[in-house]
Amino acid sequence: MRPSRKLVAVASLAALLAVGAPATASASIPGSELHTYRVTLENLTHGQPFSPPVAATTRQGGPHMFQVGRPASGELEQIAEDGNEVPMFHLFNGATGVTQAVDVARPLTPRGTNKGGFDDHVTFTIKARHGDRLSLAAMLICTNDGFLGLDHVRLPHKGHPSEFLLKGYDAGTELNTERSGDIVDPCSGLGPVQLAGDPNGNIDDAVDETPHQRIHLHPGIQGNGDLCPDLHGWENPVAKVTVEEIED
Repeated sequence: MRPSRKLVAVASLAALLAVGAPATASASIPGSELHTYRVTLENLTHGQPFSPPVAATTRQGGPHMFQVGRPASGELEQIAEDGNEVPMFHLFNGATGVTQAVDVARPLTPRGTNKGGFDDHVTFTIKARHGDRLSLAAMLICTNDGFLGLDHVRLPHKGHPSEFLLKGYDAGTELNTERSGDIVDPCSGLGPVQLAGDPNGNIDDAVDETPHQRIHLHPGIQGNGDLCPDLHGWENPVAKVTVEEIED
């Protein structure tokens, strides 16, 4: 049983709010012919904040952060349920087949908003070799276990930026209760409205989906709990990622 998601998510958000703009954390394995890519993630939803993204460049045949139609790993479950990207970063950092892993360390607010010094977009750089693939994942914060991401997309050639439109996915690890007590508290801090909160913390096992389902397209906010489709809902795509190779 993992600790209460409230303790993980609120502590993380409180730390981010305290320091303002934390430095990007990254690590890579040694290698030659590395190139630098600039990656910009933009939130296209009006009511869904994103947790701090984690990204990685990998060789063909390297590890996946997620694959639609397959079960979520424990690391992806922590992103999708708790907005905790650190385990995924540690899994990829220095792993075989990984060129570089980056913990972006900043959440994103809904489109057109700025809260606590955070914006609806974030830009970071990542190293890769020509022929590498890019993966990325972040939580749709005002959901039980929703997330967005890229899975092994091709990096562009220099002078030809690529754009990717991201869909919202369901990790299949938790029931979509949409109750405030089962949603991480940063939904209130960064989302469109203040929710009732969860003063006692909640235990993930209480809403665990047993058995876990495979990763699939998220059905969206249904309005059967404390979340509101008009406020927290979305239509795909939920985000846009722009990638371009730049000078080192």
